[in-house]
Amino acid sequence: MANKIEHLELIADAIEHHIGGFGNVATLTNCMTRVRVVLRDRSLFNAEALRKVDGVKGTVDAGEQFQIIVGAGTASKVTGILTKRMNRAGIAPAAADDAERKPFSIRRCLNILAAIFVPTIPALIGCGLILGLVNVCRLIGPEFVASHQDLFALLTVMGKAVFTVLAVMIGMNTAKELQASPAIGAVMAAVLAAPDLANIKLFGSALTPGGGGIFAVLLVCVFAAKFELWFRRYCKESLDLILTPMVTILVSSLAALLILQPLAHAVNQWLGDLVALSLLNNSAGSVVVGALLGGGFLFLLLTGLHQGLIPIHAQILDTFGLNYLFPILAMGGMGQVGAAAYVYLKTKNSRLKKTISGALPVGIIGVGEPLLFGVSLPLGKPFIAGCIGGAAGGAVIAACKVGIIIPFGTAGLSLLPLVGAGQILPFLLAVVSAWVVGFVAAMILGFTDPQE
Repeated sequence: MANKIEHLELIADAIEHHIGGFGNVATLTNCMTRVRVVLRDRSLFNAEALRKVDGVKGTVDAGEQFQIIVGAGTASKVTGILTKRMNRAGIAPAAADDAERKPFSIRRCLNILAAIFVPTIPALIGCGLILGLVNVCRLIGPEFVASHQDLFALLTVMGKAVFTVLAVMIGMNTAKELQASPAIGAVMAAVLAAPDLANIKLFGSALTPGGGGIFAVLLVCVFAAKFELWFRRYCKESLDLILTPMVTILVSSLAALLILQPLAHAVNQWLGDLVALSLLNNSAGSVVVGALLGGGFLFLLLTGLHQGLIPIHAQILDTFGLNYLFPILAMGGMGQVGAAAYVYLKTKNSRLKKTISGALPVGIIGVGEPLLFGVSLPLGKPFIAGCIGGAAGGAVIAACKVGIIIPFGTAGLSLLPLVGAGQILPFLLAVVSAWVVGFVAAMILGFTDPQE
């Protein structure tokens, strides 16, 4: 335990040193595998030195934000250490006013989306695995499930609980990221989902609880946050506590029900039609689309554009009951596993072999950054081979119409309990296809073995 703690402290030391010290930090956050920092002076970030630190798998320049890949679980612990050090030093991140003045950019929007949805991942995975456990038990022991109906009914309630509050969590996180009141964000999400809306008509049209799905929650909560900050700027301080929340909720609710929710509903219908046309038809076209998505996803991952898919994942799940897109994209990581396995067998470089031996098990589970940034991408051709393997896996997923019961989260074999009922074997077939094709493609393309 002491060695593990010391290792985390050493990673934190290196990050603090190579980002230019805490005085250079504007914001500090993390996702599942990465420490994310926005720096006041970007020139002080030493990516080359950080990549040489034991425990750092790689770095990504996401435009406004730098991302330091340290692995699942480690990211949150290292961020916690860094945050405590900043607090002890009396250093605060950028003020809300500074954040408001930042210019609009696609990168900033993507980073905000990630910050909104990433905190929900533990709840989604936890509840999803409980539902997966129930599904597996029903598959292998239906008689046991039938004789313990109350127990499995309770487990189902636990597993579905996250979907009851998911919109509220997203509302809170949206408001928080935009420097507004999280409680008002939660209220706006609750207004959109209120069952009593079904009994109300506006201008002759009945309102729809939950209409517009996740897109509606995002649109409305962004509007509410911006309106709240604008109104507070002009409201007298003595009346701020009373007027700002009331006026924000009133105005935002009317804007939501009359404009934003119908707009989001139209977007949902378009997205549903697109998914049905491209992935859920029984033609060869869906297989081709699956191959393109599975093979090309890692290019999106490298640029950070994959973050823009997060609300799409959530909406596909809400529309169809399963997310048919995420398991296709997850095959990109499985292709990298096959390519890295070939490199492991052929390399004479002991350091590279050690890197792969540590990264391959977590890659199989679904955490692909160590393999991607530590092995295949630096070598070049294995990265291409992995993408080819991902295309093969994506094609099989699309052909078999495999979906998962949560919007996003883990990947690789850790998705096994999360796939739809009766889809475990097709999912395993897709994974094995990605591994084998990635391995064979790496064998054909070859690679230049680095010197010791």
